Amino acid sequence: MPLPKVNYLFMGPELVLTAAALLLILIDLYFWRGRNRRLAVVGVMALLAAAAMTIPLFGVRGTTLGKTLVVDPFAIFFKLVVLAAAAMVIVLSADYIAKHKLASVGEYYAMLLFATIGMMFMSATTDLIMIYIGLELTSISCYILAGYHKTDPKSNEAVMKYFLLGLIASALMLYGFSFIYGFTGQTELSRIANALAGQKDQLAVAAGVLFALAGFAFKVASVPFHQWVPDVYEGAPTPVTAFLSVGPKAAAFAALARILFIGFPTFAGTWKILFIFMAIASMFIGNLLAIPQTNIKRMLAYSSIAHAGYILVGFAVASEAAMAGVLLYIAIYVLINIGAFAVVLAVAHEPGVGNEIADFNGLSKRAPFLAITMTVFMVALAGMPPTAGLWGKVYIFKAAVEKGLWWLALLGLLNSVISLYYYANVTRHMYFLEPSSDQPLVTPAAFKGVVWVTVLAVLIIGAIPQPLVWLSAISAKGFG
Repeated sequence: MPLPKVNYLFMGPELVLTAAALLLILIDLYFWRGRNRRLAVVGVMALLAAAAMTIPLFGVRGTTLGKTLVVDPFAIFFKLVVLAAAAMVIVLSADYIAKHKLASVGEYYAMLLFATIGMMFMSATTDLIMIYIGLELTSISCYILAGYHKTDPKSNEAVMKYFLLGLIASALMLYGFSFIYGFTGQTELSRIANALAGQKDQLAVAAGVLFALAGFAFKVASVPFHQWVPDVYEGAPTPVTAFLSVGPKAAAFAALARILFIGFPTFAGTWKILFIFMAIASMFIGNLLAIPQTNIKRMLAYSSIAHAGYILVGFAVASEAAMAGVLLYIAIYVLINIGAFAVVLAVAHEPGVGNEIADFNGLSKRAPFLAITMTVFMVALAGMPPTAGLWGKVYIFKAAVEKGLWWLALLGLLNSVISLYYYANVTRHMYFLEPSSDQPLVTPAAFKGVVWVTVLAVLIIGAIPQPLVWLSAISAKGFG
């Protein structure tokens, strides 16, 4: 059997990151043992090089590796999103590692790069086997990262819950894929769609799709597979939590869109109903359970469940406009969430300070810049003007109304109002409660830099959303 043809230009970004990940492990082992900042620079440079190789591919359409990997605007959009997220997380990690004296620094950055490679594969493949390989590469790397505080009981608890529940989710997904392959004899999504075109008895495939959806629901933190999220977000190192909240979720949504829209359009009526229930449950459970939280990371964990619900509204609508809204929402959410976690890291960087919302008391007096930016991020997460958070919800809810699901858009709007309570609570602590210390809060330059980048992006997109809206629409062309 001849080997599949490989277009190395199309696979260039993934190959660069693979080489950089292996290089990080080797130079940490033999040359720069524990040289945290130098290793971080190598990681960021590798991600920037991968992004520089990815951007020119926007607008190109083609395949490589035996037609299992696809290059199209949809894949490029998600690749750039996860590359940006990974780069910002590495920048945030350097000072965090220095403070907490984490060991095996090279392996830490290498795992971030391996997870990023897995996410890039997930967003750029139309083959079930490659989707699963990308998913497992991402998952295994994230399991390791979540437990990087080896001596912290909360981190150990987080990684055990994440690992065990993740295994179950992966098993369900693979079981579903086996049903699909057994019935159609295919793993490539367009061939699966062709095989199902004239079939009458599709119960086995429906079961396979259901099992696969269960696995993806875990990865995107959707109800009823959300139980792992609060404990893992709280126990994992905070930069890793920031990464888990955006990267794997974005890639899982990308893979899910390809599977459903390309492979199983004949089952649209069934999976749209499932997404409606999952969206409603995720929005309400996420927002209502976020209200009583006293830990900022747990609050943002439940917030992420609610945001998964908003995104699932787009999948329930299943139109091209809705998918464009989903892409827009994901890109904006990455910026907002990483910015919010950068502020959390800055506040917790002070000795003796944790991740409780009470630790934000009087932040406006000790660090006005952090207080202002955190307010912007909270307003953006609630989907309020003049921030970018408004536009993600506007385009998804607008698409729902156009398809007659106005009541689903109304429920989403109601949940946005509910979320204002706990987002405003953070602002109340920063501006209306007295600080525990009168000393100014010293913020590391790396944290401040990420906060500046993200808050400016959130405000600029909020004022001028058209370029990102256009990019999202081009990338979603053909979906729905």
